[in-house]
Amino acid sequence: MQVVPIDFSQIVPRVLKAYYYSDGKKYGKRFELKERSIYDYEIELITFSAGGMYIDKVYYPVAKGDIIFRKPGQTTKAVLPYTCYAVILDIMDNTGKDSAAYDFNKPQAYQQLYTCPALERIPPIIKATAFEQYSVLFDAILKEYINPGPESETLLKGYCLELLCRISREAIRPEGCRGAGSAYRTIIRHVTEYVEQNISKKILLKDLAAVAGMSPNYFHRVFTKTMGMTPNAFIISKKMSKARELLATTGDTIATISEKCGFDNVAYFSYVFRRYSGITPSAFRIAYSYPVGQD
Repeated sequence: MQVVPIDFSQIVPRVLKAYYYSDGKKYGKRFELKERSIYDYEIELITFSAGGMYIDKVYYPVAKGDIIFRKPGQTTKAVLPYTCYAVILDIMDNTGKDSAAYDFNKPQAYQQLYTCPALERIPPIIKATAFEQYSVLFDAILKEYINPGPESETLLKGYCLELLCRISREAIRPEGCRGAGSAYRTIIRHVTEYVEQNISKKILLKDLAAVAGMSPNYFHRVFTKTMGMTPNAFIISKKMSKARELLATTGDTIATISEKCGFDNVAYFSYVFRRYSGITPSAFRIAYSYPVGQD
């Protein structure tokens, strides 16, 4: 299937179907449903499970709080028992499919497969870090879908964009990833905690490798595969997040903020900040904070 690159800002999701699957709890362990094709984007929130599912012939055990993300062109086979919320999306609102008559079990045209960084980093299975929040969001989508009111279409687009944003962010959390590299999830979490606790220091690859108990080269491969970014890119992203927070919420000088983010050269800090944020630290402070002490 041809993949079309898009920008996430172009996504205008339309709900083709939303439902709550409760019958799955009635079945005994390892009850397998018939394999089916995935024609559109499908997202599920598992609310109870003693089962799992196959996606493209790969078996994934699932638990309460797991989020399932399936794309057009894949195949799936449920292994009950489990229950879940489910939402099926036309993410560019261009398939012309009739939501009222939609049946995911019937053969139909495949939705175009799209690619952008936010979509690509979502693995098939994600561990939700805030199950109750996701439950509220899925429930809101379901209620608005089955009982539409004024501006329901717009409201549903907003809910679904929030859902896609949230699960894409989950995918860059080490505790959220349930895909490739998940065996190292605990190790990577220790590494990310080390970065956050030592943000004011110069952090080197060998330091993180020591925390993980691996050689630098092997750690680099494991981290990049698990997190979808290199260790250095992760360190810089955390330092820039801290810098933006300090610029917007404190009156610290840019030199002080540079030190607090682990840079010993304010000129280099400003260069990196501009490269990652698109504007200088001073311009960011003016744009995103109330007047505070300036440099």
